Amino acid sequence: MDAFPLDLARTRYSYIERPNTVLVSLLEDRVLSGSSRARVLDVGCGCGANARALKERYPSVVIDGIEPNERAAELAREVCDSVFHGISTDWIAQSPTGTRYDAVVLSDVLEHIADPIAFLNELARAPQLKHATFIVSVPNYAVWYNRISTLLGRFEYAWSGLYDRTHLRFYTRRSIAKVLSYCGLEAIETRCTPSLVQSAAPVLRKLFDKEVEAGEHLALTESTAFKLYRTVVEPAETRICSLAPGLLGFQIVLAARATG
Repeated sequence: MDAFPLDLARTRYSYIERPNTVLVSLLEDRVLSGSSRARVLDVGCGCGANARALKERYPSVVIDGIEPNERAAELAREVCDSVFHGISTDWIAQSPTGTRYDAVVLSDVLEHIADPIAFLNELARAPQLKHATFIVSVPNYAVWYNRISTLLGRFEYAWSGLYDRTHLRFYTRRSIAKVLSYCGLEAIETRCTPSLVQSAAPVLRKLFDKEVEAGEHLALTESTAFKLYRTVVEPAETRICSLAPGLLGFQIVLAARATG
């Protein structure tokens, strides 16, 4: 029998990763453009897809990651300056308080956190991150294809994407801004990632089942088809979807800073 998404014990890490181009661009504009030697903390860095994209453009940027999955942390160490295998609470306790970070990246993390308020408060109050710009990305629950599915009474858990089997919280463009604000983080810019090709992700992911089983979670980024999409299709798709981000955005991407 084929593995079922909610059978967490059978497939613990089900992702086929690619960089979030919009997140990388926002981090570049808000942080790296002012300091190419900035220090970035990537919380839930996965296999390091975003870190790879950042290092391609800014080789001197320092990227430290936190990742609870052992295989993902192993792959991330190939590009990050350091990777802490564990959770942010333990990293904060063990990291030198004298180290200062310019940015904190939370790329598709908050939807996996049962208590996002406590999680964000802990990060925002950590002395290492006191002056950091937060770059946050979450799936947009109000994206057009989910509105259609809900209208039709359909909801099926998936290996990744909006219906990811491990998602505990769901956000819209407005609600994620409210969560950040409640934790003392003011959103200073909001963007979105495109949703048109992403809507076919459950079908496209099946093309990489063997790679996921083999632990090759970055196989997509190395494929010719993805490189063509990233160069030709994604820029135009992003411009179109940015016209109505609450409806057409797959991920809501925000830059936020502490208000205190």
